[in-house]
Amino acid sequence: MAKIGFKYAAWAKVASEPVGALPTYNAGKVIGKAISSNLAISNAEGSLYADNVKVEDVSEFNSATLTMEVDNIALQNQADMYGADYVDGELQNGGADNAPYGGFGGVQVLSVENIRKYRAYFFPKCRAIVPDESDNTKGASISFGTQPLQLNIAEPNSGKWRYIKEFTTEAAALAYVDTKLGVAQWHEIDVQVQGATASKYASPVGVSCVAAAGTFVLNVTGTPTALYDNGAESKASIDAGKYTLTNVAAAHKIAVIF
Repeated sequence: MAKIGFKYAAWAKVASEPVGALPTYNAGKVIGKAISSNLAISNAEGSLYADNVKVEDVSEFNSATLTMEVDNIALQNQADMYGADYVDGELQNGGADNAPYGGFGGVQVLSVENIRKYRAYFFPKCRAIVPDESDNTKGASISFGTQPLQLNIAEPNSGKWRYIKEFTTEAAALAYVDTKLGVAQWHEIDVQVQGATASKYASPVGVSCVAAAGTFVLNVTGTPTALYDNGAESKASIDAGKYTLTNVAAAHKIAVIF
């Protein structure tokens, strides 16, 4: 077997953990493009000796840590995973942040006897840890930075701590992960404001992610001179200080001008 590829990094927040069943999740999302990963497994072990020989030897799963590199994780997604605040396009990390449990999945690409297979994996319960980061100044050559991701894997109340299934097509493997985590299609809403003051502003500012068919509400304080949505003048659609997008089906670039 040869490992010839690795892709997809999907995550969903645990909504509930019913008795006798795997966790259920809020709508999942793709958080980045996978670059590399390392799974370190910790087992609880013990041995019993009697009559000068080993008569019992037990090794049971205790925990695991999945360390990954992805191309980028949007600030809003980082806030969701780390239990941090995301306000007006700003990620705010604090000592009282409490990362929620979530599920995670991805796809390995294999070659077995010159036949390509796609191995989808799913961790039903894990928690993201804010990782260490490093940066370098610009040099004589171009180097690419990546986004580190660390997940502490736990065993759910019911079921196993990891699930793996092989498929003959990439689409089927991705669908397996999407189904496990309820991954929805997401669209970016990018809001930029010009001329804001203490009494004239819009919120949230920056990039927000909205699930397909979802709703986005832009709160507008004061009276703007213009509001452009994907280049179209939409100021007249502001109602009671709110500009609302319903049944979102595409990305939006919104410019509010005061």
